[in-house]
Amino acid sequence: MSKRNGKVVVTAVYPEKGTVSDEKALKKAIKGYDDVQLAEWATLEGLTWKVAEHVAINRMRIAMAIKELHFPSEPKAKASKSPYAKYSTEELIAMVVDKDVPVEPTEDMRIMRMRAIMALRAHKIIQ
Repeated sequence: MSKRNGKVVVTAVYPEKGTVSDEKALKKAIKGYDDVQLAEWATLEGLTWKVAEHVAINRMRIAMAIKELHFPSEPKAKASKSPYAKYSTEELIAMVVDKDVPVEPTEDMRIMRMRAIMALRAHKIIQ
């Protein structure tokens, strides 16, 4: 893409959304463009990507953005809620103390929570 007399001039022809038959054909089309042309294509489409210092990674990110435009992926299923979410960390630690279950202490409360859950499960106090 370049500017001449204040107008944007496209230097290559890019497939428009809906004109590519399948992902395989799109990947083949992407391989035919150099890095500058891919960036130009993505910019023309209004796409954004996280720019990387490494040339190959940057090219991959641009290609992924283009692929997502032409063939949007299905939204990922929301992860199921943990069965231990109903317990606060303080409640879990209180259960450990009340039931006299051995747990190695740590400063990190996230790790302490995990250790408490694992110990309580091992002693069949929680499922």
